[in-house]
Amino acid sequence: MKKGILVFATIFLVLLFFLAPAVDAGVGNSESGGSSLIDSGGGSSWSGGDSWSGGSSSYSSGSGSGSSGSFAVVVIGGVIGLLYNLVKGTDDTSSSSNELKRTTEERAGKPIQNNLEAIRQLKQQDPNFDEERFLSQVKVIYLRLQSAWTEKDWASVRGLESPSLYDQHSTQLQEHIRAKTTNVLERVRVENSKIKDFYPNPQGHDRLEVILSSTMRDYIRDDETGRIIEGDPTKDLFTVYRLNFIRLHDVKTEEVTKTDILSDHCPNCGAPLTIDSVSKCEYCQASLVRTAQDWLLDTYDVVDEIEFYK
Repeated sequence: MKKGILVFATIFLVLLFFLAPAVDAGVGNSESGGSSLIDSGGGSSWSGGDSWSGGSSSYSSGSGSGSSGSFAVVVIGGVIGLLYNLVKGTDDTSSSSNELKRTTEERAGKPIQNNLEAIRQLKQQDPNFDEERFLSQVKVIYLRLQSAWTEKDWASVRGLESPSLYDQHSTQLQEHIRAKTTNVLERVRVENSKIKDFYPNPQGHDRLEVILSSTMRDYIRDDETGRIIEGDPTKDLFTVYRLNFIRLHDVKTEEVTKTDILSDHCPNCGAPLTIDSVSKCEYCQASLVRTAQDWLLDTYDVVDEIEFYK
């Protein structure tokens, strides 16, 4: 693609170079006549004011070959600049597209790892804690939140968030309901997640920090007309979040049995859970309701991807 553009540019500039004198000759006037595009007196110029074709000193009012020569120079310069930006834009678009297709681990150049010291500290007070199971729960929670937001049914996820975060998100969702718009979140996919840190608090709630990345289609649709009023339904967006989960300090993880396991697969039939698997498995209808021993999401913030690399 880039090679074809450069070949075209070369041919175009060569033709323009040879045709420029012919244009001047066709006008048939002397070097002294007319005003150029960069004339600063009385009329317009490229840098401000009126358009370059209007005014008493514009290019079109001049009759000399000097103006035609200047015009050819400006056109050649403009073409070079346009082609440069076109080629550069092609490179940037291709680079951005390729960057999105690479995983976080590929961009980081190393595996995404949990904070092993934080996990060790947590297991000292909660021996049954399992980081893989917990991160599977985080994935399910994240998917259920996106589904509830799109369906405008925040009551269905009341048990997943702390009261303060639930009220905050519920208030934000009411704005869409009043405006009769839907913030559609679809094709949601969790890319990576890791346990970032653990903050014990014997006087209250322990806090467990998770970094999670995902891709999705995110746009706003008018409920009455179906018209897209914001966002692009054809574009995948990559986002990184910091999720903080809280749990009372003296609560322990119950011993896990097969029927208790909540992961990104149904604990009953093993089917993969999707964004539509809100409270029950869509294949076998098994309940996916969590227990009082589970962590509650307390904060939900967008952060830079560099948080994965720390």
